[in-house]
Amino acid sequence: MSEKTELIKDTKYCEIHNQGRYVDNNYTYCIEKIYVKKLKRFEIRFSLYKDFTGHPEKYIARSLDVTELEFISLLKDAIEKNVFTSDMLEAMAKLLSSSRSSRTAKNAKDKEKKSIPVNTTQENSTQNEKEIA
Repeated sequence: MSEKTELIKDTKYCEIHNQGRYVDNNYTYCIEKIYVKKLKRFEIRFSLYKDFTGHPEKYIARSLDVTELEFISLLKDAIEKNVFTSDMLEAMAKLLSSSRSSRTAKNAKDKEKKSIPVNTTQENSTQNEKEIA
């Protein structure tokens, strides 16, 4: 995947270079690659735009609240639009992979615990008491 940037918009605060989008009714949720002019660096911004009469996609300065499915759709589009560098994508893949591995191990331990019978017979109970003593 190439890491080309595409200048979408230039504001006093920043340049918006790439933008993953999820559109729902009057709102547009975005993950953007921005260049912050004062800090002279690229950043990732989660943003929200709202359509108003006479002013489509007005930037709304507040947090981004989306469902998991909306987030996946938004993240997919941001990846396709080169918002993230290949180093960032590789780091996210490693993070997701290690998270999946640790979650799988935890689930296996939880299943193991659940397979131990809760109700023991009197005979097993007596045997366990003898072993402990």
